[in-house]
Amino acid sequence: MMPSMHRIKDQARFLTFEEYQVKEKEISHHFLQSSLWGCFKARHGWEPCYMGVFDQKKCVGLALALLRKLPRNFLFAYIPKGPAFSETEEAFLQKSLAIRAALKNKYGRRLLFVRMEPHKTAPELPKHMLKKKGWKKAPYDIQYRYTRLIPLSTEEAFWQGLTSKQRNKIKTASRKGVRIYSLSDKDAVAEWYKVYTETACRNAIFIHPLAYYEDFFNTFQSSGTLSFWAAFYEEEMLAGAFIIHYREESLYMYSGSSDKERQRRPNEAIQWAAVREAVSRGSFLYDMWGVAPPEEEHHPWAGLSRFKAGFGGEVAEFAGCWDYPCRPLFYRAFIAAEKIRRILLAFRRKGQRRP
Repeated sequence: MMPSMHRIKDQARFLTFEEYQVKEKEISHHFLQSSLWGCFKARHGWEPCYMGVFDQKKCVGLALALLRKLPRNFLFAYIPKGPAFSETEEAFLQKSLAIRAALKNKYGRRLLFVRMEPHKTAPELPKHMLKKKGWKKAPYDIQYRYTRLIPLSTEEAFWQGLTSKQRNKIKTASRKGVRIYSLSDKDAVAEWYKVYTETACRNAIFIHPLAYYEDFFNTFQSSGTLSFWAAFYEEEMLAGAFIIHYREESLYMYSGSSDKERQRRPNEAIQWAAVREAVSRGSFLYDMWGVAPPEEEHHPWAGLSRFKAGFGGEVAEFAGCWDYPCRPLFYRAFIAAEKIRRILLAFRRKGQRRP
């Protein structure tokens, strides 16, 4: 009697950069799961690991895992806004196990934990389903937990969807002498960084050194995915924003504004310019890239969130970061140390905020 043949499904394997570039054209994924993002992060302390999940010979999923070295030769893997599967929730979780297993097999006892931050909303990926597959809620999220998503169709539809008060704010900028420009000069990034630093102080936002954003600008402008909008009044930059346009989405990723001349409404004017460009590029969704939890009125981002709310759309809550501890004892020690580090960092940021 012949033994039964079972079809082996959902096996993950590691891909070259070039292989991943080919496969990502076939599977819907977030910008932070792109080969471009992996290439960029490789210059900033991470080792990109390109992976595919296969059902027989067909690629049915992708994962960009970013590896970070830890003391004692340990490392952890972080999957931002991924893995990427167009599946039901149960199938998504099943395929994520293949990614997890492949990482464990390759890195063995060096791998402390795998952290994934799915691009799935909380209702789409309930906690009990994640826990059932061995995932533990991470002590904090790396990307935004809540954001405001604005559907796009036409420029006119977006404009008509704004309140009359919001439309007047946009018009105010022009009446009060604010000029909006799309910039392509790397030297302008340093000027923007000054106003971005002011924003970080106001809203208790973590920021990278200037060199990180200069490289970000160079990398994604040359690939045609970035636009840099800035508002000027009398030769001084009042506000600026880096917008990423990827596939059919536009992401309001990094933005900053000065404390000066805020009554001239430079930020509203930048948003209007950015949305118009997003529509012209064929984007169907505009991601405002992070807002405060709706129930937290005194959150550091509350003012920023009210500003973003003026442009419509709806707040979405994502599933957040989930960990799979490969070395439970060492994982617990790492998490305890990380919590202390973040508390100290929060105190430092609080001291830097303006009264």
